Amino acid sequence: MQPERFFPRLTNFKIFVEKFTCTKSTNNHNKRTITNPSPKVRNESTRKGPYSLQTKKHESSGRSKSKDLKYPIDNALTDIIDHNLLVLFVGINPGIKSAQTGHHFAGPTNHFYPCLVESGLTNYEVVNYENDIELSNRFRIGIINICSRTSRSSADLSKNEMMDGIPDLINKVDSYKPKFLCFVGKCAYEAYEKSRQVSNTNRDKSLSFKFGLQTRKMSWTDDTGYTKIFAMPSTSGRVSHYLKGDKLKLFKELKKLVDIERGQEVNN
Repeated sequence: MQPERFFPRLTNFKIFVEKFTCTKSTNNHNKRTITNPSPKVRNESTRKGPYSLQTKKHESSGRSKSKDLKYPIDNALTDIIDHNLLVLFVGINPGIKSAQTGHHFAGPTNHFYPCLVESGLTNYEVVNYENDIELSNRFRIGIINICSRTSRSSADLSKNEMMDGIPDLINKVDSYKPKFLCFVGKCAYEAYEKSRQVSNTNRDKSLSFKFGLQTRKMSWTDDTGYTKIFAMPSTSGRVSHYLKGDKLKLFKELKKLVDIERGQEVNN
């Protein structure tokens, strides 16, 4: 007697189970292959992606180009100068913010305008870098730079670059005849002094430098007078050796000297 005859349902279940039973196949065609390599054996391109190096190179070149195109390289600022000035300030060179805006001492941390106002040189009228063009007419104050090339820091300039600007500086002083020439930055003043050493072999080297009014004067070629020289630290916020209070003291010292000149003008 056949069991399938009396238990048809059992036979159907057995066939059903056999359909889902895993059997070992010897056919290579049915074998599953692993296409992803192990991380230990991935090559450079697989590990970093097909365009990661190109993207990095593109970003790097973009940053370098942005530095070149972000601001003018040369002659970014116009001289603020006129005849009959009380003070002609001499900056070192335009910073990036100044070059971008077209105004002198425009850096957000620069102490020039706060010190200018608080010292009384603007009669305590509040001004900022946007008012630089008005300084000569309103307060008899001028601003020029010893070097026209824009840089992030004066340390990016060579000594020769600053030296090259001295002849033009002397010509401007000789033409406009300001009462005081104020170097804003020791390196600017040192460039002027070095130019004197080249032209004057009898210079007294025993004199030490000190900020404030200098003993030397810049005589005018027509023999009608001279410009007194004053020196102070750079007003850039990057200069950490001198705080704003130290710079303000020198601005106030300059203001006292300017007041003496004003008084002499009234008496004459």
